[in-house]
Amino acid sequence: MSKMIGFIFWLFSTVSLTAVIGTASHSSSGPHIADVNILLPPKMTNPVEYRLQGSDGCFKWSWDHHEILSVLPEYNVTNHCSTSARLRSIAPYSGRKETAVYARDVHTGTVIRCKVFIDNFDRIQIFHNSIKLDLDGLATLRVRAFDTEDNVFSSLVGLQFMWKLMPKTSGLSHHLAHVPLKDSPLSDCGGLCGDLDIQIKLEEKGVFSDLFVVKGIHIGHENVSVQLLEPPLKGMGDKIVLTVAEAMSLYPPSPVFVLIKATLHYSLKVIRENVPQEVSLPSPHHRWAVSNSSVAEMDSTMGVIHALTLGETTVIVEDTRVDGHSQMSSLKVVLPDALSMYISLLSASGDPIEGMEPIPPMARWYVVSGKQYLIQLKVFSRGPYAQEIYITENDDIEFYDNQSGYWKIVPVLEPIASRYGWRSARILEATSEGLGKLTASLVYYNGHHDTKEVLKVMQEVIVCDQVKFNLEKVTGESQIILLPWAPAVHQEMELKAAGGCAKDSSDYKWFSSDITVISVTAYGVVQAKKPGKATVKVVSSFDSFNYDEVMIEVSIPSSMVMLQNFPVETVVGSHLPAAVSMKASNDAYFSRCDAFHSFIKWKAGSESFIVTNATGEAPVLEKEDNLELHVPVDGPPCSWTYIYASASGQAMLHATFSKEYHHIDPSLSGPIVLRATSRIASYMPLTLHQAGDGNQFGGYWVNTARIEATNQLEVRDKVYLVPGTQVDVILHGGPERWDKGVEFVQKVEIFDEEHAHDNGVDVHLISSSHGSLYRLLCQTLGTYVSFCAVSWMAFYEFQLKSILLLFRLVFKRGNLVGDDHPLPTLVEASLSLACSLPSSVVVIVDEPVNNRDVIQTAIQADRSQGQIQVTPVTVANGRTIRVAAVSISTTGEPFANSSSLCLKWELGSCDSLAYWNHAYDSENCNTSSWERFLILRNESGSCIVRATITGFFGSSSADLYSAKLLEGSDNFLTDAARLQLVSTLRVSPEFNLLYFNPNAK
Repeated sequence: MSKMIGFIFWLFSTVSLTAVIGTASHSSSGPHIADVNILLPPKMTNPVEYRLQGSDGCFKWSWDHHEILSVLPEYNVTNHCSTSARLRSIAPYSGRKETAVYARDVHTGTVIRCKVFIDNFDRIQIFHNSIKLDLDGLATLRVRAFDTEDNVFSSLVGLQFMWKLMPKTSGLSHHLAHVPLKDSPLSDCGGLCGDLDIQIKLEEKGVFSDLFVVKGIHIGHENVSVQLLEPPLKGMGDKIVLTVAEAMSLYPPSPVFVLIKATLHYSLKVIRENVPQEVSLPSPHHRWAVSNSSVAEMDSTMGVIHALTLGETTVIVEDTRVDGHSQMSSLKVVLPDALSMYISLLSASGDPIEGMEPIPPMARWYVVSGKQYLIQLKVFSRGPYAQEIYITENDDIEFYDNQSGYWKIVPVLEPIASRYGWRSARILEATSEGLGKLTASLVYYNGHHDTKEVLKVMQEVIVCDQVKFNLEKVTGESQIILLPWAPAVHQEMELKAAGGCAKDSSDYKWFSSDITVISVTAYGVVQAKKPGKATVKVVSSFDSFNYDEVMIEVSIPSSMVMLQNFPVETVVGSHLPAAVSMKASNDAYFSRCDAFHSFIKWKAGSESFIVTNATGEAPVLEKEDNLELHVPVDGPPCSWTYIYASASGQAMLHATFSKEYHHIDPSLSGPIVLRATSRIASYMPLTLHQAGDGNQFGGYWVNTARIEATNQLEVRDKVYLVPGTQVDVILHGGPERWDKGVEFVQKVEIFDEEHAHDNGVDVHLISSSHGSLYRLLCQTLGTYVSFCAVSWMAFYEFQLKSILLLFRLVFKRGNLVGDDHPLPTLVEASLSLACSLPSSVVVIVDEPVNNRDVIQTAIQADRSQGQIQVTPVTVANGRTIRVAAVSISTTGEPFANSSSLCLKWELGSCDSLAYWNHAYDSENCNTSSWERFLILRNESGSCIVRATITGFFGSSSADLYSAKLLEGSDNFLTDAARLQLVSTLRVSPEFNLLYFNPNAK
């Protein structure tokens, strides 16, 4: 304390000139000098100089009496102006002299006069701030000189003095120690030390100046004397006594208000080496007392006071080592009038938060789940000037939390309570959201015959969840929101928050640390104003300490990339979605950038692709992901479009953004252009159709010539094959191979829809030119082999079991993920293949091919006994006709191939009407062929043609068994058609010429 007081005194003494200048400068404008009256000593052994300081001018100096005064101007090195001058007396003492110094401002011509008096010393005196010095404290002592009229000399700088320290009681050690000026706080003057350099040099020579710094090192009294070392004035000096004592302070600080019968433990602290230290009680050096023992009793050694009755007294603690050194505190015993609870938020470590004041009682406190709060109970006295009453350990204080399940009330640990001086306090640990009540009570004596009264207080407390931004989908550990900016493009983004007992957005308050960078609305919508950084804060309207913050950085986009969330191939006639995202200079994606949507231009590099909806308001991603704080793997969409594929082929898709920035950054001479490209492709639909004709194999006809000519593919949902037969299918369309860096897939997957195996079908790729040609083989099961060699009844019973092996064949074609191909494009076409036995057979007469319509008509035809079609087929005689048979499934669908079955053809009542064309049969088929040719004679009449399935090929004895079984079996796979042969009508002559004449009758 003494160290600081001494330093302030020195500053006042050395800087007083500057203070005068400042005052004068404010009172009026124009040039000024610091002093207008100066008192200097005459010429001495060690000259005394005084610096006369000027201001607000450039001065030229002059004076009246050059024989008694010397004036040395000092110049400013920057502008070669003189703003000060050093004054020195140069004549020995010959009585009091008076002269004048003039300072003329060279700019205004203003002349300022300073009177200078020269006289001899009459006495000197030691000046100090206090005669009591703290132990380990500093004190600055200064010598001042006076003339016979008690005028103070303006300066003693340069004179030599002798300082001495002597204990007041002889034989004791020193209580003070000298501190050199260069080691004292006076030297921390930052270059504005005035005359201190001269005074320090005197000390370095072994003598002292008019300044002397001492430090208290031991408790006690010390004599301090000083003598002027000037031969003409030998013996002029002064002496004082300084007391060194420990600085004492009492806690609690004065005044202290307590209740009746309160017991208060005072603590005593002393300051040693600038560090407060508590004194252990009892102490042999300290005694305690009170001024009014009827109000309170004091333990003289322990500092414990017991309040007896209403009133006031003074607590006194005395240091017995130093006479008259004591500390006092006022104690007042009062009655309580009000009981209040206060709450304050604690840090995560349980310490108070600096600068946060406790929240007083109110209708409802809002606290945050998961945090700790300090609940302090405060009692106030009665009267117009209510004072807080100090709560002691023996005061009857109780806390009740009404068994709330929303928080826990725990006591404050003694070390923490002592460290922060918390009395009558509890810790509230908020655990879950909800509303409860906290109650406290105080029982006290009212001062009348030891009767007691009770004060109660109740406080509602609601626990809220922590306010949090919904930033789960913002990428990066730093959780910084990045927004783009461009001239006339102000990106907006709606921030979402939860917690804080908020029911809607109006229960939050939003703030931006820099509204020139980021503005925020009352509903949390932020808008980028210019590049920079700002912190957005959302605060619960109910609790200003329940908030969350997020850093938002606004920057100019530096690059643009195509999003990899979309396919780059599509089927002709459909739309291909595409989108771009932007990056900042640190290669990070922006959190949202859809404000740039209409400023980005799209173009496809081929006429096969048409850009549509380039500036639409309903992007595909907004519908799917809603874009709220959502950053996909490759960033959010800044602009989006759809590309319509009108024909198959490949092209490059281009997206371009261009903006002028030169008015923002002059170094940018032209516009900034960002581009992104993507390779896209379209393909014809993947179609599957039958390529083989079943005319000669017991199946339906397929117009393969028409398919190849017009590319109109006839897709069959289900194909029936007899075990041991095959059919060819061709695959057209689908994606083409992308490039070497992308794996191309073309495969067939077979699924048995009723069993866990797929070994009933073989699929072979025959050709891949002009489409992929596959051959599907329905394998001959072991139980099917050589049915021609077993009884027909066994075959028929086997057929009645409706054995049907149904397979689903899925043909897949496309490109997987690879370079420039972010998503797989795999398309498929499928068909069902039934490996089954026919349930019936139909005969077709005089038709060029087995058309499905003709087959359907034959199936629906009525039949008489013997499976003979009722309606005869009328044919012209004298020509060759085609007859064929087709296998029919249980569902009424014709087979595609039945060639593995044995077929027997028969003619009935046709001997004179028709016979088989065996020559044609030998060249193209055999007698078991499913297609035969019948020669009709030039006769009219009725004839029956029958076809019968007799079994499978594969046995030489099949005809023998079939003939035997045919005689005794009434149930077999057969069909017959009745032919009605008729003669054709002939017109003769074949041609006639008619001539028209209007005169003819």
